[in-house]
Amino acid sequence: MLAFDVRWMPNLKTIVASLPGMLVIGIPGGLVGLFMGGVGWIICMGAAGALLGHVMWAQGARRIFLLITVGAVTGGVLAFSIAGVEPVLLGAASGGAIGGFVSVNLGLLRHRP
Repeated sequence: MLAFDVRWMPNLKTIVASLPGMLVIGIPGGLVGLFMGGVGWIICMGAAGALLGHVMWAQGARRIFLLITVGAVTGGVLAFSIAGVEPVLLGAASGGAIGGFVSVNLGLLRHRP
């Protein structure tokens, strides 16, 4: 019989601790699945986003998540105030992408002794 090593699997405490990261990346993943069509795509893309969010949160990328969220909310609000309801999703996606880009570049510019 094959032995299954479970030491690499995250426990419930680490999953609960990384829930904000799983939500920030998992919800847009589910929305991408919605645009692709079908419940299977929603589940698959949402799970892939949640897994990616869990890994990033566990690696300490909290500032990236914060700036992505701030950028998405700002972009959505600006798109709504300029053009109405229809382009809100596009504005939020663009703002989130810019927030992630700015966060990564700020990390690169940070002085490391």
